[in-house]
Amino acid sequence: MRRIFTTLLLALTLLALAQAPALAEGATAAPAAAPAGAATTFNVEAFRQNFLAGLTGRPNVPALNADSVQVDQTERAASFGGMDIYAVKGRLVPASGQAQPFLLFISADGQYHVSDIFSLSEGKSILKDARAKMRAADLKDFGQTVFKGPAGKPVLVYVSDPFCPYCRQAFAYLMDKKESFSEFRLAHYPLPSHPGADIASALMAWAADKAPKKLADFVRFAYTDLPVPKLQDRSPENLKKAWAQVAGAFLARFPEVKALGKDGAAIVAALNGSKYAKSVSEDMARAASMDISGTPVIFVGQTRVVGFDQERLDELLK
Repeated sequence: MRRIFTTLLLALTLLALAQAPALAEGATAAPAAAPAGAATTFNVEAFRQNFLAGLTGRPNVPALNADSVQVDQTERAASFGGMDIYAVKGRLVPASGQAQPFLLFISADGQYHVSDIFSLSEGKSILKDARAKMRAADLKDFGQTVFKGPAGKPVLVYVSDPFCPYCRQAFAYLMDKKESFSEFRLAHYPLPSHPGADIASALMAWAADKAPKKLADFVRFAYTDLPVPKLQDRSPENLKKAWAQVAGAFLARFPEVKALGKDGAAIVAALNGSKYAKSVSEDMARAASMDISGTPVIFVGQTRVVGFDQERLDELLK
């Protein structure tokens, strides 16, 4: 049986593009925010055509057509060497398959992609503010609300993998800080190195839909008591056993999971290709578009904390 989640081919393609060199060496850069209400001069059509042409023929890229590159928002981010650079937010929609969000920095003529522009004299990226502004909207509906806390506190978005040991440590820490955030949202990012984490994530997504009153219990179980499968190797047979083991553990703890199947193997089969597997893939695609490639990543309000940095979290969750 194939794995529930396919590799995020586009995310890898975009990461490869991000390794392209910046613009000409020796050019100077200065931030240049667009005036409020100013008309955009970004050439959307040229960008769509160039982006599509650049992806055509690449290995493992899904089938694309003229409507595949959808641009949702553009904003001038900076001027560099006499060229305006725009933050471009949108989605790549294959002819068949899952849409992949992107946030790219593109020259105004739609021809050149810039991974970043770093000011040596200021010691920082001149695209950082534009990137943060564009991504702020992504956090508004990112992740599933697990529970709510006191009003007036920041929203916390937890991007994690239930089998990541640092994620489990961070989860235990955050559960002792419930009075420090108004809402706890969970965004799933099961790592391919943790077989069965995808099944656990899909089951939490199922609970959010079918057993919302028990969602917090499902999440707590996944991050505390759920045994992590131990594989001698990653053979197809052992992977099947790992998936079934995870599903069976949920079934033993939560009888309502029987709605998906009578045993672990049946539950895995029901989840494969389901809307719950798709919702987890969508979380991963959104995370990839936000330059997230590992776990945990914790957003406290608009502030991103990479890894389980308890000292930083203590400062933010006073």
